[in-house]
Amino acid sequence: MQLERALVGSKNLVRTGWMQRGIPPSLGETVAQHCWEAGVLAYYLGTKLKEKGIFVSPERASSIALFHDIGESILGDLPKWASEKIEDKEEVELEAIKELGVDENLFIEYKEAKTLEGKIAKLSDRLSTYLQALRYSKLGYDVGEIIKTYEREIGDLLKDEKLATLHDEIRKLIKNISEK
Repeated sequence: MQLERALVGSKNLVRTGWMQRGIPPSLGETVAQHCWEAGVLAYYLGTKLKEKGIFVSPERASSIALFHDIGESILGDLPKWASEKIEDKEEVELEAIKELGVDENLFIEYKEAKTLEGKIAKLSDRLSTYLQALRYSKLGYDVGEIIKTYEREIGDLLKDEKLATLHDEIRKLIKNISEK
């Protein structure tokens, strides 16, 4: 793995969507911060599912979430609009991940979201962005569009029978930010 390149790239790359909404780079969440939060959330949510008797690997879900944006350390963080327009984006991301020496199956499992761990990682990614948008909103930044988009995406993911059991845990996480 080109460890140094991945670490430095992700630690210094501020997520584009925040800067496009006027958040200064000095306050902008980096790709590394986002992936770390998504990884912690995936572990937490996976553990909650396991406590409910659902067979799941919180560690696997966390690993998937931790590495889900690692390709951005080479490619940069493309805005959501641009990402949706690029036809072979996943292929290019996969090539970048291979160049970094990261297990490509983590990326595939995240993108396909067929396994429970992949679904948890995707939910955690969306939840991390949503929570960060709430934080920025409390600081007065106009991120309402991101809040609405990610609220909808989280709602769609929670239609999954197993993920639906996480409603209360997710509400608590949101409430903690909203009430501060």
